[in-house]
Amino acid sequence: MNKKPSAPEPSWLRYSPLLILLLTLLLHLPTARLGFVYLDDDILVLSNHEKLSHISNVGQAFRSDAFFANMSPYYRPMMNVSFMVDAMAGGTSPAIYHTTNAVLHALACVSLFWLLELLGFSRVKAFAGAVLFSIHPMMGHAVNWIPARGDLLVALFGILSFGSLIRYIKETKPVYLIAHSLSLAAALFSKESAVLFPFLFIGWFLLKKVPLRNTRTLFVVGSWLMIYAGWFYLRTISIDHRDDGQLGFHALLKNMPFLPEAVARFFFPFGLPVTPVFSAGFTLAGIGITAVLLGMVVRKREKGATYLMLFGMVWFLSFCFPNMYVRLESANDSFEYLLHRTYLPYIGFLIVVLALLPDSWIITKRKVNRWGLGVMALVLSVTTVAQQAKYQDAISYWGSAIRYAPEKAWFHYFMGRYYFKLKDNKRFGDYLRVADSLKTYPEFRYQLGMVAMIENKDYDLAYRYYSDALKNGYGGKEAHDNFVGLCIESSSDLFKKGMYEKAISRCKEALTNDPGNAVAAYNLGIYLVTIGEKQRAASMWRRALHNKPDMAAACRSLCLYYQYDVKKADSAAWFAREFKKLGGTGELISPQ
Repeated sequence: MNKKPSAPEPSWLRYSPLLILLLTLLLHLPTARLGFVYLDDDILVLSNHEKLSHISNVGQAFRSDAFFANMSPYYRPMMNVSFMVDAMAGGTSPAIYHTTNAVLHALACVSLFWLLELLGFSRVKAFAGAVLFSIHPMMGHAVNWIPARGDLLVALFGILSFGSLIRYIKETKPVYLIAHSLSLAAALFSKESAVLFPFLFIGWFLLKKVPLRNTRTLFVVGSWLMIYAGWFYLRTISIDHRDDGQLGFHALLKNMPFLPEAVARFFFPFGLPVTPVFSAGFTLAGIGITAVLLGMVVRKREKGATYLMLFGMVWFLSFCFPNMYVRLESANDSFEYLLHRTYLPYIGFLIVVLALLPDSWIITKRKVNRWGLGVMALVLSVTTVAQQAKYQDAISYWGSAIRYAPEKAWFHYFMGRYYFKLKDNKRFGDYLRVADSLKTYPEFRYQLGMVAMIENKDYDLAYRYYSDALKNGYGGKEAHDNFVGLCIESSSDLFKKGMYEKAISRCKEALTNDPGNAVAAYNLGIYLVTIGEKQRAASMWRRALHNKPDMAAACRSLCLYYQYDVKKADSAAWFAREFKKLGGTGELISPQ
């Protein structure tokens, strides 16, 4: 396949795996200083720490979705198992999670070097390819972002599975079949895109004209069937299969710009945002580069190189499509794709590029070429390091996103949400209002209602925001309970201002949404007494007592009602005794 190099391979290439490992760790281990960026890592690591910190929950990792919440279609137990190891070693410190990502990337690069040699590339090309994969800024995003752990794992295990399969087909040693099966299973349980690996392997068999009806391939296919049957069963019982409108062929079509964008970013990985959006410039550049590459493939005369290029293209497309099958409803106002998603597809693209380049371009005595390669490697490395700084913390991350695309509403919202976690409600509100001015979403309205209520005590404004959010589909128990609480609190405020009819209406709304709420029923009774409707007030107090039998205030109110209004001494005495049993004291009747 490859022409004889113009110069002999340097002796140091025998240490290629060690050099690749050291280079990758040197470049990426400094990410241990990075923190959480509060894009899924706060949920996966911080919110789930109690589950992650106990090894006994390994079984639960295989029986729930990636968030331990049955709230998503993502089934990635191996990712959570790796997080468990981190949690037991380093608690909630982000350093251990970033360090593990860096180590996994280093292992993936060394494994890639091994695979490229098995595919037929010369050692120098395999080394160059692995180094490029190691230092490429686009790969850095999978290392820098903790939740990209699944991409690192599926790539590492997928490489090991493919390499073991090639060795098994060549040597027929059972140990390679076992290694292939175990690593394929690990890849599959790391990320769903691994489901396509067997089809890729079959494509390789066909290209290499491996007989498909012999004992070796029957054993291989049999192992695939067992692994996939187990994975399918566990996934089926573990995740929520509701269609939320974000998955499907329509999403694939909308995400088509991902392909040329990924191609262009491979050659121009500079000025990379952390949460990219489709751009006309990169889309057109990607289309142009693709056309040039296809032309080079057609003109390539070496049969072996052509096969490798075709195989690389299939790899690239195969692992791009699963990422394109999902498109968030908010994509137009947030990130339309994430950089870490190119990690596994780029291995295929790297195969295409290596197959196109002659060895003489890499091994050369010409100082100009050597300097050129050195400068390129340095520029890529510096860019990768610079990109790491954008993942320093949530403020750096979302600040970078906003600077790159200030028109994206969700970037401002996520920045504000981080300040909310810091209990800085003022900045939370500022970013929320910017987000809402760019594009209104029910979640924005709901959160603005929270700010109006908590920070400004503006109950009428909070009520309008909450009502609008709930009317437009924002739901959940927390939202429902907060709305009821707002209605009760705002009705009390209206009552104190003398707006009795409005207070009654607002309190009724609380009771309509939560019929069992004792405080709403009691307060409504107080408001009704104020406007002279004592009988209705008494029914509300009885309802409050029914909902909460230990409510002393309701007993006292009923005692006074029966004593002074309807002149029923027995009833008044009974409620007076109940009031004292509950430890009630005081003379005034006021809203809770």
